[in-house]
Amino acid sequence: MENFTAKKSLGQNFLHAPNVISAMIHAGEVSDKSIVLEIGPGKGALTEALLRTGAKVIAVEKDDRAIPFLQDKFSNEIKSGQLELIHQDILDFHPDIERFSKDNYTIIANIPYYISGEFLRKFLEIDNSPNKIVVMLQKELAKRIVDDKQSILSISVKVYGNPKYLVTVSRKFFRPMPNVDSAVLIIDKISKNFFKNPEIDEKLFFEILKTGFAHKRKILIKNLESKISRIKLDKIWESENLPKDIRAENLSPEMWKKIVGNSV
Repeated sequence: MENFTAKKSLGQNFLHAPNVISAMIHAGEVSDKSIVLEIGPGKGALTEALLRTGAKVIAVEKDDRAIPFLQDKFSNEIKSGQLELIHQDILDFHPDIERFSKDNYTIIANIPYYISGEFLRKFLEIDNSPNKIVVMLQKELAKRIVDDKQSILSISVKVYGNPKYLVTVSRKFFRPMPNVDSAVLIIDKISKNFFKNPEIDEKLFFEILKTGFAHKRKILIKNLESKISRIKLDKIWESENLPKDIRAENLSPEMWKKIVGNSV
């Protein structure tokens, strides 16, 4: 079995922390009845622990070098059908309805950090989203997602699920050692219920959200004038008793929903 080293261009930092891996699997409530989508298995440390639970694991790996390594390491599990190895970039991968019907699978992953935002948006927005995501992120990014001070990313996560900061993971547990510490983030109760009762357009919501955050130095009402008439904005601000100088980062997802709902 030919070994290989981490590739910087792929954002690879291999995790060497059995306790953290166990915590991720426990947080994902993985059992022999689970279907787990793993992203970037690398050398298979997390994969091995997932397989020990008896779960069905579908692992998507971009690195050409990792595929033969994993095929050799997990040849028995691949033959039995417990492990399915897919050679593809996760951002190009589309979970088919047959294997990944809504709410029947969990994502557990130590992903390359440079795809974090795009990865989260992709799997939270798709129609057949997972029931839960347990993912390793940069510590500061994970903290920003759960923080009360909002960003486009934090709101994009909160409108689809309930994010929780599980544990900080020191950089010393990775090879090669990155420049920053990491953290495990859990997102559960994933659904599109936010956009129902009352129903608001998902696409319009994010268009207005991005407009609100477009110029951070400007107050929110000024940013939104390019999308919503000032008359409507004044009515919304008055009915919700919002300060005229409030900024985008100080608004909750529910308040954004009210602004979008009253903008049309």
